[in-house]
Amino acid sequence: MNERERRRGNDRRGRERRARERRRVADRRGAQRRSGPDRRATQRRVGPRRDGDRRDTEASGEAGTGEAQPPAGRRITDAGRLDLILDITRKLMTVTDLTSLLREIATGTTKLLDCDRATVFLVDREKGELWSKVALGADEIRFPLGAGIAGTVAATGKAIHIPDAYADPRFNKDVDRRTGYHTRTLLTFPMTGHDGSVIGVFQAVNKRGGPFNDDDQDTLSSLASSAGVAVENAQLVEAQRQLWMSLVETLAVTVDARDQQTAGHSRRVTRYAEVIAASVGLSAAEIERIRTAGLLHDYGKIAVRDRFLQKAGKLDDAEFAYMKAHAEKTGEFLRFLRFPPDMRDVPLIAAQHHERMDGKGYPLGLKGDQITIGARIVAAADVFDALTAPRYYKPAYPIEKTIEIMRSMTGEHLDPEIFAAVERALPQLLATLEELKPTWPKAGDEGMGSLQESAQLSERDQQGARPASAGSGS
Repeated sequence: MNERERRRGNDRRGRERRARERRRVADRRGAQRRSGPDRRATQRRVGPRRDGDRRDTEASGEAGTGEAQPPAGRRITDAGRLDLILDITRKLMTVTDLTSLLREIATGTTKLLDCDRATVFLVDREKGELWSKVALGADEIRFPLGAGIAGTVAATGKAIHIPDAYADPRFNKDVDRRTGYHTRTLLTFPMTGHDGSVIGVFQAVNKRGGPFNDDDQDTLSSLASSAGVAVENAQLVEAQRQLWMSLVETLAVTVDARDQQTAGHSRRVTRYAEVIAASVGLSAAEIERIRTAGLLHDYGKIAVRDRFLQKAGKLDDAEFAYMKAHAEKTGEFLRFLRFPPDMRDVPLIAAQHHERMDGKGYPLGLKGDQITIGARIVAAADVFDALTAPRYYKPAYPIEKTIEIMRSMTGEHLDPEIFAAVERALPQLLATLEELKPTWPKAGDEGMGSLQESAQLSERDQQGARPASAGSGS
């Protein structure tokens, strides 16, 4: 049988399953309308399981997924199952974050099949692996295509139903030995994409009350089609996001490459800003905006001439005034980019990172709450890196001196609330600093000269600590 005939057969069987499902729902609803007593009798028949079944569930080592699940001992009627499939499908169509989507699919599977756990694996064609970030009750999993039960389903496109796991030689008992969980029954089902190829695998574990059956397989088939569309959409969104972020990172590297003394500066400021933003308590979406702004905060330096940007000495007043224009240029240049709706504030955050709380910053002389919180965070990260990393005019300051200087700048230059977040996040900042030390400029690099191991503040840092100054950082 060729591939076209196989897909035609799958489509035909899918239509037949859906038709059977609709007939069962129609029959059920007709019976419910005809007889109230019959309905109550039906509800009694599908009521609580025997005590023995409940004991089996409790003894199975259920891991507690933290997700809503049907109460143990209550089977879902045909009408309820169809309503639940439609509800899950509607929810899947609104989720574009891949990790969140996989969690929704896994949770929906446990509800639909009334089972302990569910794992949703995706196929990684480049690596020849199956992987999952979301395995309810387990950590991330990766293994080769064709290996194990899920790998076999991914390779063949055929479902595998195991009513007794320990009696089946294909089942790997090592996972149970490591986790203390006891797997009894398994249903593993392929998820296909728009072209008919397998893009993932469902694996449901330990159906309550007995082994999985043909109705469960039909139910997963109904969910798999909508889940496959949602996964492909989420993967496309993720690929676009990665393309966008790689473009942003490339722009940042291009700017940093013009000046060896600040090589790696944008990357370090970004990492420190992420840590500080988390300490402030900002949401994941807000932190992502700050991350992007951190990478691009010095992009305006692309317009600064080399003789000023790479000058190995103190800038005079006219040169420093010229350098300050880079903040305004950053906002100006970034406004030409079409940022996604949730990133529209990035040019504003990046352009304001040299504003000061006392209004003596640049380019607009904003003060206090007129400065976006993202810009206040990037400003603190910018100063932190300017002090902790070596420059041609100063050595890398130890953390104690760095915090002392930043404390003296707080209130006039830095936001006191943001500085408090810096102090709370010191352990994380120190760990990040150690990780990023290889990105520091080194003595002998172009523009660096020889570093003086002086315990005194450099002239530029002294200017940066004065209230009347426009501040330090870069």
